[in-house]
Amino acid sequence: MTTTELYSVYCQAYADYDRSFGSAPRIAAPNKVSRAIVEFAAEDAANGLARRSRDQFERAIQTGLEALGPLGLRAA
Repeated sequence: MTTTELYSVYCQAYADYDRSFGSAPRIAAPNKVSRAIVEFAAEDAANGLARRSRDQFERAIQTGLEALGPLGLRAA
């Protein structure tokens, strides 16, 4: 998946997070990297952080490359 595709997953998961009930997003995450991004978005939303911009998201991905690599993320 590209960073653009992952950002789309992040935005959808962030928007889907139900702050009233603290429930996890209900979007399809077909692979481990996508699931990690859904969890990342839910964590941001649960903590009341504003949705990250594309630049902020890309910086976070760069910071997390070491952890995301074993999940299947490959550098473009």
